[in-house]
Amino acid sequence: MPRLSSSGGDSPDVTDLLVIGASGLLGEQLLAEAKRRGHDAVGTYAGDPVNGLIPLNLSDLVAAVTLVRDRRPKTVLLPAAMTGVDACESHPDQAQLVNADAPREIAKACHTLGIRLVFFSTDYVFDGRRGPFNERRRPQPLNVYGRTKLAGERNVVTAHPEALVVRTSANFGWGRARKKTNSVTWILELLRRRQPVPLFTDQRVSPSYAPAAARTAFDLLDRRATGIFHVATRSYPTRFEMGLEICDVFGLEKGLLKAARLAEAELRARRPSDSSLDVGKVERFLDKRSPTFREALEDMRDTE
Repeated sequence: MPRLSSSGGDSPDVTDLLVIGASGLLGEQLLAEAKRRGHDAVGTYAGDPVNGLIPLNLSDLVAAVTLVRDRRPKTVLLPAAMTGVDACESHPDQAQLVNADAPREIAKACHTLGIRLVFFSTDYVFDGRRGPFNERRRPQPLNVYGRTKLAGERNVVTAHPEALVVRTSANFGWGRARKKTNSVTWILELLRRRQPVPLFTDQRVSPSYAPAAARTAFDLLDRRATGIFHVATRSYPTRFEMGLEICDVFGLEKGLLKAARLAEAELRARRPSDSSLDVGKVERFLDKRSPTFREALEDMRDTE
């Protein structure tokens, strides 16, 4: 695939596809999927260095826009975010900068340069009442994280009307670039150490399997999709039910699971009690069934 610089000549700094936030779980899978599909792709990291990735802190808006302009990719994928829900509550200005302001500036640059953009958002834009939520439901976030991600969505589509917004929920899967745990690997780690695992019986989600979410994002790109799509498994388990499924699939001890209640947890930020996502729209658009949570766990088990 030819690579064109802004001056029209060849340049080693120009790439076909840029993943901003490729050191996170979803970003890692997006970069891997891009390369599987033959893209000349590069990704960025923030924080601790990751081999093969470019450093970029989204707090530096000038650096973010400069990278997009210098690389001139055909497509930018933007999974990078400040995702710590309680950290966002404690540092709202930083959350606003990373989750809302940076996406706006990147979207402006992409629109000006004719670059396709995929922005990844969250189920936490919803208030948790009467889930599962489809794309037509009105967002009403309960916390700073959800509010800043919703602001990011709106900033992106205002600056770049042809952008694609993909909402995911409780992302999980094997992470190779970093050892940070996620909603499933944290449970697995404790169970394998034979330690008790407290899990909420009153919080329901639709976990997103990162490899499947990455494939779906590229399928949507291939179909020239725009607007908002929910990408997750087609299951709506509570956190405790997730633990039970993990025990079943990986052959671990259910007695280590300890029922807890979100309503009684001492957390800085409020969490929605049911932020599960309806995936009917993406299934109809792609004519493809999303995996169940159990099917995704079985794939994890078989690829460990």
